[in-house]
Amino acid sequence: MKQLLPTCGVLLAAVPALSQGLTNLGAAMTIQPGTRLAVAGGVIVSSGGAIANAGTLSLTGSWTNNNATGGVLTPTTGTVQLVGTGTQQIGGSSPTTFHNLDVSGATGPVQLTSDISVGTNGGTLTLGPATLQLNSRVLTLNNGAASALSRTTGMLISETTSPAGYGRLNWVIGSNTGTYTVPMGSGATAVPMTAAISVAGSGSGSLSFATYATAPNNLPLPAGVSTLQGSPNSAIDRYWLVQPADYTVAPTSTLTLGYLTSEWNTAPNTIVESRLRLQRWNGSGWESPQGSVSVANNALTTELQNIYGIFAGADQSNPLPVELREFTALAQQANALLSWSTASELRNAGFFVEVSLDGKTFQRVGFVAGKGTTTTVQQYRFMDTDAARRGPVQYYRLRQQDTDGTESYSPVRTVSFARPTVASSLAAAPNPARGNYTVHLTAAAAQTVQLTVHDALGRLVSQQPVVLQAGANQLPAAFTAAQPVGVYLLTAIIDGQVLRTRLVRE
Repeated sequence: MKQLLPTCGVLLAAVPALSQGLTNLGAAMTIQPGTRLAVAGGVIVSSGGAIANAGTLSLTGSWTNNNATGGVLTPTTGTVQLVGTGTQQIGGSSPTTFHNLDVSGATGPVQLTSDISVGTNGGTLTLGPATLQLNSRVLTLNNGAASALSRTTGMLISETTSPAGYGRLNWVIGSNTGTYTVPMGSGATAVPMTAAISVAGSGSGSLSFATYATAPNNLPLPAGVSTLQGSPNSAIDRYWLVQPADYTVAPTSTLTLGYLTSEWNTAPNTIVESRLRLQRWNGSGWESPQGSVSVANNALTTELQNIYGIFAGADQSNPLPVELREFTALAQQANALLSWSTASELRNAGFFVEVSLDGKTFQRVGFVAGKGTTTTVQQYRFMDTDAARRGPVQYYRLRQQDTDGTESYSPVRTVSFARPTVASSLAAAPNPARGNYTVHLTAAAAQTVQLTVHDALGRLVSQQPVVLQAGANQLPAAFTAAQPVGVYLLTAIIDGQVLRTRLVRE
């Protein structure tokens, strides 16, 4: 029979294995540091139950959390190990937050039946030879270090179809950098997904990873994709999803996405593997092929950094329909120069040039007429004059419109303008002055400074805190009736520099 724990507190310092499982009907259990509690069976935590796990809790059965009133595993230390030989499930009516979750000892598959979180307070997820099947659930990894997930040969499986909702690994990377490898698999073969982050993101954001194989017709489509548009015989039978969340600015990274040989070389596909390239869905259509393929590693790599979303792979000799061949945007002093070309055009009315300051809300800044219908390469240029006036970083895209009104969007390109150098300065005018005058202060950055006035003998006349904005500032001032005529000295420390100027009262 199962071991039933009373509702009073239970302190576990050193215990043998509990046979046939453990059911917590509302007890407050404590597993001391250095202690291992082995359960031959599953663990069920009912309403009100909690396990303060500072040691190791191992089980051969399933983990079931039915406590909807609060956290089950406290404090944020300790390890839960799954070491069964058959299928083990992690689920229940409530999600569980683990510190360390170690499934490296499991030889059968591990399945999620509810969302879970791992890695609180620096904890880790450890995979062994078995698969961890996400089963349309979300596994959140809260430890932002690239080493937070380790494995031998085990894989994460998110191979459920779109209507059921594919499983996802949500990695809270935050402002960390490094190479983040998610060991996705098809069940028997690895199809890893890697984000090599070279520039950290802003904010405590995360990257979500998912991938799944499709039928030869490339269905079902990922959620949010309305149509394949092109021939499924030229598209690899798999989709990948890498999507950021909760970042002010997403990290800059290069993505490498794995696939299986059978997903490109199986009839009716007519793909040459060396010509495979990634294409990203931009919300209304597929963008131009990009990046490179590693035939030896069965992997596609992006060439565009800081670009995330839904990806497909297609033979670049017959890509998912786009006309755009290349698109660049470069800063030229205060201007932005946009250049693009098309491999062919069909009823192309032209291109609307659009710009955004946040990468989300775009406005039109120009239009370039298209060439109608042509099978030859066409080159285009557009100069956004004095673009730097809007801000130091801007995002550009092209909205291509056919003669029948159909529209598609290009990839987004980022342009960074050099910030103008602002020299700190302090002056007064008119000078000399009889009564009123204006103090002129220039600062490179917003700050608060102390503006002091001394007389010719070095005595302090006045001292006033002044809040400066970046750039030019003007402060109205006046001599008091008691101040005699003569020479005064104004002093302020701006941008770390001590600035002084003479002021004469006449």
